[in-house]
Amino acid sequence: MMVQPFNKQQTVDAIHQTIAANAYTACYIRPMIYLDGAMNMVVDAGRLRMVVAVWEWTAFLGAEAKERGIRANIASFTRLHPNIMMTKAKVSGNYVGSILAKTESQRMGFDEAIMLDPNGYVAECTGENIFVVRNGVIYTTPRASILEGITRESLITVARDMGYTVIEEPISRDQLYISDEVFVCGTAAEVIALREIDHRKIGEGKTGVVVRALQKAFDELTRGRHPRSAKWLAPVPSLVKA
Repeated sequence: MMVQPFNKQQTVDAIHQTIAANAYTACYIRPMIYLDGAMNMVVDAGRLRMVVAVWEWTAFLGAEAKERGIRANIASFTRLHPNIMMTKAKVSGNYVGSILAKTESQRMGFDEAIMLDPNGYVAECTGENIFVVRNGVIYTTPRASILEGITRESLITVARDMGYTVIEEPISRDQLYISDEVFVCGTAAEVIALREIDHRKIGEGKTGVVVRALQKAFDELTRGRHPRSAKWLAPVPSLVKA
């Protein structure tokens, strides 16, 4: 079994140094570990290397997405079967199906695609986890067939702090259609409502009250103004000495 040659602190330091070197106050961070070599298709024959990329980020799903919500459809491509890959790992190859699904959706005029799991239940979107709101209760899909996103876990915690009940259970596609609100979350997307799915209006067809409340809490969290910010955020040291 290969051992990651960089410990947690070294990885954090590399991320901080890269952000500071580019003088970003807000950016997307992409640390990536890749295998150098292993052309014989055996992992043990390669060498692990790491790179860190950062870049300025604009609205991932469009400038109006946060206010209006976005349009989505059910993709014809299925989310990976759990035994095809290590689906809990953020592996680049796991996103090939997502790329195909989102490309298909945008060519059809939608903003995002919702992927079903191999059993036909809702899994997640191409780069975001998905939630459903009905009668004031928040539902989300089980962990077996999804990437357990950090933003997803953070949002579940914050939602429960706010008094919402959050339930993980299988969700069928028609449950999406009759929901009061549907929203997605992710590092890039943050918190965005789905105002329409498969040409069906969701709720009032705009960002709803639950999503707005969660958007506000998430913004406060990421900007250091939330009670959990002190524990969850890490300051980036400047490379320039005072």
